[in-house]
Amino acid sequence: MLCFLLLGFLFSYLSADFYDNQNVFNAQSVLNTFDIDTSYQADPALFTQHYEKTIGDDWEKFIESYDKGYNYIPILKQMLNDAEVPQEFLYLAMAESRFSTRAYSVKKAVGIWQIMPATAKSLGLRIDDFIDERRDPIKSTQAAIKYLKQLKSITGKWYLAAMAYNCGIGRLQRAIKEAGSDDISVLMNSSKNYIPIETQHYIRIILSMNVAFSDVNTLKTLDKEYFLNRGTTTTLASVKVPSGTDFNSIAKSAGISIDDLKSYNRQFKYNFIPPNGGEYDVYLPYEYLLAFKTNFKPKKVDLSKFYIVYKVKKGDSLYSISRKYSISIETLKNTNNIKKTLLSINQKLIIPLKQINQKLAYKAK
Repeated sequence: MLCFLLLGFLFSYLSADFYDNQNVFNAQSVLNTFDIDTSYQADPALFTQHYEKTIGDDWEKFIESYDKGYNYIPILKQMLNDAEVPQEFLYLAMAESRFSTRAYSVKKAVGIWQIMPATAKSLGLRIDDFIDERRDPIKSTQAAIKYLKQLKSITGKWYLAAMAYNCGIGRLQRAIKEAGSDDISVLMNSSKNYIPIETQHYIRIILSMNVAFSDVNTLKTLDKEYFLNRGTTTTLASVKVPSGTDFNSIAKSAGISIDDLKSYNRQFKYNFIPPNGGEYDVYLPYEYLLAFKTNFKPKKVDLSKFYIVYKVKKGDSLYSISRKYSISIETLKNTNNIKKTLLSINQKLIIPLKQINQKLAYKAK
């Protein structure tokens, strides 16, 4: 995970002049926000351990990922603030995913907030053959906020909520019971490992990120002082688009490239809005909003056009499937956002059909 990649950089950065007055003030503010007593400011489990480690170009990677979060950071900050969750949790998302809606882990956590499937469903996020709302920047943030507040209600402290977000509430509760304390310096004792090492690194990174990116002098030196204003203006607009609409018509109406449109809407698994009725939120940068509203003409879904979900079998190819359903390989690839020609067994494909008995619609083959 990103935690391990950035740990060395952040600590080596903070070691240089961590104890100047500004950093001391910033650190105290961050600790207060997370319900951590400021007496732990010099605790090696939090700030002063591993400062001398340096890992290559991690600083540049960190800056790059923060830059890439340009369109999401303002929204995330606003939503956290409106929900009365500390804006400092922005860096939880940074630690989880680098603000990437495409991020996924081997444990099947997905999206900016790296939400697991079972957790997602318990929080009301939709995951099915057509959509994965863990990749929706707005809905996933709403879910993450709800989850963080639940964890805070259970644990009573924001730093414990952050720990539980990473390792799970059950794992944290067992750690507290074993340690006989919920004190952060006890839980972060690396020789005891009451909480997973990954979670220890994770907490250090979130705290360090907050200190590093509130240091005006360092950001000015790096010509990145504009980061201090990041979050003052929301950059993404949400528009309602009817079921069945293809991405090409949305992109053409807005004057945005199809690739850029998809980059803001990774929640949709295919190049069309799910064809099962209703309207869906689609996100566009504000600069394209006027053109979209001017040019987009909602159309009624052609009821003669249905989609089915096809599960790839041994021996299948794009050619054989296209022949079976009398569609072009190009249509099959575009509909399913496929770049390569090889398919994998049990892979699900969406097949657009011109004429089909309605009883077969959406039925997995």
